[in-house]
Amino acid sequence: MFTGECFEVMFELWKDRLATCSLLESCTPEGWIIVDVRDLIDGKGNDVEKVKMKIILISNLLSVGQKVVVRCIAGMSRSNTIACAAMVCMIPTHDWTYHWEKIQKKCPRAFANLEFTDTVKKALLEIGVERRLLYYE
Repeated sequence: MFTGECFEVMFELWKDRLATCSLLESCTPEGWIIVDVRDLIDGKGNDVEKVKMKIILISNLLSVGQKVVVRCIAGMSRSNTIACAAMVCMIPTHDWTYHWEKIQKKCPRAFANLEFTDTVKKALLEIGVERRLLYYE
């Protein structure tokens, strides 16, 4: 139950420009843009196009120097998975596993929902990310 109280906690993941948080941690510092991913399903059933648009939005904001915090309800799966996707787009010299491990170090509660991750990786392929960065061959 939401009591109106919020906590100033967010997990900065990349270069002080990309972070994740939960709904209760929505008191983000000034200058950060919140991209809410609560409209995505934490599992299967997401429209790949909708997921793709979230990734593109975050990548575009980061590419013009904006600070972005990705928010979902618990700050565990959707926010961190979408943040990982944005990192793969922004830093294609490293693969999904590399970025996910970085996120897990910075955000210990990060949890990979495999069905959601699968949809996110499909969206990344449609964006043009190389398959070798997403899957072991």
